[in-house]
Amino acid sequence: MSVRIGASDMYPSLKIVWSSQPQEAETAYRNAGLVKTKGTLFLLPPSDVVLRETFDAPPRPKTRMSSGAVALCKHFERGGASSEHGRSHPFWAVPVGSNEHKTEMARRILDEMLSQAVWKNVMLLHHGVAVYEVRNSRGYGMRWTLDIEEKLDAGQDDGRVDSSLVKNDHEKDWVITRTTFRGFLEPVVGLDHELPGHEG
Repeated sequence: MSVRIGASDMYPSLKIVWSSQPQEAETAYRNAGLVKTKGTLFLLPPSDVVLRETFDAPPRPKTRMSSGAVALCKHFERGGASSEHGRSHPFWAVPVGSNEHKTEMARRILDEMLSQAVWKNVMLLHHGVAVYEVRNSRGYGMRWTLDIEEKLDAGQDDGRVDSSLVKNDHEKDWVITRTTFRGFLEPVVGLDHELPGHEG
């Protein structure tokens, strides 16, 4: 019998409590199974279809690998876990072979991550840019950059600002205008003891 691990079992020090009287956006976000952290933006993430499309798209014209495959190769180059360094990685598969083979390897990793993700969070990086992060129960994950714009109410585009209506970025109603695959994530440094099943 397998035990289902959820986001409630991971990184408790990063999470903050849900509002006792949540707005509609927070309720929808929570009901979608996402987590709330200090930087959380109550914006529903892109669909898996969009995540796959951006992962599979080439990062630049004429590139023969997907954005995901290029990011996987770079992740190994930065981390020093490649076969040239004589070490394997504890989680990610070493990208080897042709560009097409690396793209297929990366796609399989994406499929596995999306099916096993237990930590999902949309966070505001700075005005107009957010990230969507997914992680498995071991803390490994993937990240997408979300270009966002404030959704304006009718009559709000006349250039005048009512100071009583000024909201901080976390209270605004946002819409995603572009999604870009960003890269692979290692477990949060120093928080291994907050992962399910960690013996420490």
